[in-house]
Amino acid sequence: MTLSSKVQVLLSGGGLSRGSDLSLEMHSLTFDGGFDGEHDPSSRPTGTVAAIGTLGLLGTAVPAEAFRWRTLMSEHEIIHDAEYYVTRAANKEAWGLEDAEVGEKLAGVAAKNGGRPNIIHIMWDDMAFGDLGIPALKAIRGFDTPNIDRMAREGILFTRFCTEPSCTPSRAAVLTGRHPVRSGMGKVGWPLEFGGMSGEEVTTANVLSDAGYATAFFSKWHLGDIEESYPYNQGFDEAFFDPYNQPSELWNDEGDAGNLAINVAPHMRKEYPYLYDQDALNPDGWVMAIEGKKGEQGSEWREPSADTYHAIDLESEERILDFVDRKSEEDQPFFVTYWPLMFNFFQDGKKETAQWGFIAEGLRRLDEFIGTLMDRLEALGIAENTLVVAHADN
Repeated sequence: MTLSSKVQVLLSGGGLSRGSDLSLEMHSLTFDGGFDGEHDPSSRPTGTVAAIGTLGLLGTAVPAEAFRWRTLMSEHEIIHDAEYYVTRAANKEAWGLEDAEVGEKLAGVAAKNGGRPNIIHIMWDDMAFGDLGIPALKAIRGFDTPNIDRMAREGILFTRFCTEPSCTPSRAAVLTGRHPVRSGMGKVGWPLEFGGMSGEEVTTANVLSDAGYATAFFSKWHLGDIEESYPYNQGFDEAFFDPYNQPSELWNDEGDAGNLAINVAPHMRKEYPYLYDQDALNPDGWVMAIEGKKGEQGSEWREPSADTYHAIDLESEERILDFVDRKSEEDQPFFVTYWPLMFNFFQDGKKETAQWGFIAEGLRRLDEFIGTLMDRLEALGIAENTLVVAHADN
């Protein structure tokens, strides 16, 4: 097949870290064994694979099963495609000058605000273009997010970017700065997984921890359900999270009683190595919410239920405000990651948007918290030295 694309590269993991107008061609992409999971792990795809591992737009075009050789390749030095080396050679000097200029500006900001900036990263699920930041489009859709719109108005509104097509790959890419095919996180995790992101990955939290930042993660993790994949083993000092996705709200007695948990996406189910009823839900033995600290064993927070699921975001938001208060008092720069579950399949009956949809209602509730958070930053006197980044995962 032939794939042509003209993209604006803003921040990518393959060394193209500056805006550049780039035309790419992918020709004759074929694979021995196809995409059915039977590909010989000892062989590599045949043909020309252009820009995979350089641009997320192309990196998601190939299912993870077709790259079983990635584990073997990850043990050796990565050999990039020609476009990477050509672009680096053409821009290396200019990028060096730009990096120096940015470094001077950051040093000036730190001097003005008395230290390195705090960082708060908020990422939610599944948003259509124009759902946030553009009031006219939201008015048509029947809901409002005044606090997030204020962020867009007073800060920077980004309307063009490349993203992964689903939750798990997006989260892996954001945390590691690498395309998820390289970390083996190219598929959506589904309860129960018995797998997850390797503890050998280097995350943003690892890097910032090494730089002296206090780090914390809250709510939807969705990067695995094994110990090494959990956020407190991926660089975060403290964490409170659901290891799965929103359908886990249905994996309980309430969901089973409503016939909602039986045969949910059966083609995604695995042959579980542990006791499991393949015909209906058996919720015994699995965990919905976990809390833990770096270097310690995590523990279960409440038992799996719809009520627990509903409480995770509310508990997360209380803990975020407490974390910000503590680190502000300690005068330590912090990195807070909040990836809310945001919407509920079991609606709580409180409908405040004209749309009544669970995504719209979830965005409304999230917007209220962001307003509370921004007010807290102002009250603590750290708003001007805190970078707040908010966006959807896809």
